Amino acid sequence: MADRESLPQRYIRYLRVWIGFVAVMALGNTVQCFVDPQLLKSKLYTVNPEANVNGLVANLFGIWTLLSAALRFYCAIDIFNIALYHLTYFSFYLALGHFVSEVLVYKTATFSVGVMAPLIVSSLSIVTMSIGYGYLTKAQQNVEDITDETRQLASQFRSGKYKVRKE
Repeated sequence: MADRESLPQRYIRYLRVWIGFVAVMALGNTVQCFVDPQLLKSKLYTVNPEANVNGLVANLFGIWTLLSAALRFYCAIDIFNIALYHLTYFSFYLALGHFVSEVLVYKTATFSVGVMAPLIVSSLSIVTMSIGYGYLTKAQQNVEDITDETRQLASQFRSGKYKVRKE
């Protein structure tokens, strides 16, 4: 009978899927920025778009979103890398801060669907990653034990001391 996954293991697995899904969405947004720069005018920066959005803004937004997508893909793959986890976590705060400031401070956007979607995704991601951090630090010890064991086996194998048992 197979062992059942514990709650922390399941949560971390679902968190990885969520972060990977958000990365795919960011990749899609990147493509949109380069294919149709007018999309930023019609969906995001809707207040005086002719003055606030041009090709350069679309390219910069596309590159920023591509960097976010890459960071999130790597985090989904290597979620136990704490530095990568922190950077990904911080990237969601950056996205949240960016969209809130565009609406409330710079007044280049309104609370439209195009702005609310990234606000909801970044907020949910911050909450799920905050919860996941507690599970991650507990699971980190097990991962370190596995990594140490793997290193020992690799070193024995390279030195020729490791013997394969035939059964």
